[in-house]
Amino acid sequence: MKLRLATWNVNSVRRRLAGLKRLTTEFKPDVICLQETKVEDAKFPASEISELGYKNQ
Repeated sequence: MKLRLATWNVNSVRRRLAGLKRLTTEFKPDVICLQETKVEDAKFPASEISELGYKNQ
């Protein structure tokens, strides 16, 4: 069994949603770890990330 893990220092997750979509399409990681999201919890794009098939925790 293989586990695909992606980690990305996004430096503002809301500005990188298109890149995140490309990453998930191209590499199909099982887990994505995002650093330096620079967004308040209330403004985190959880629904957009959920639409890509990932849970926000």
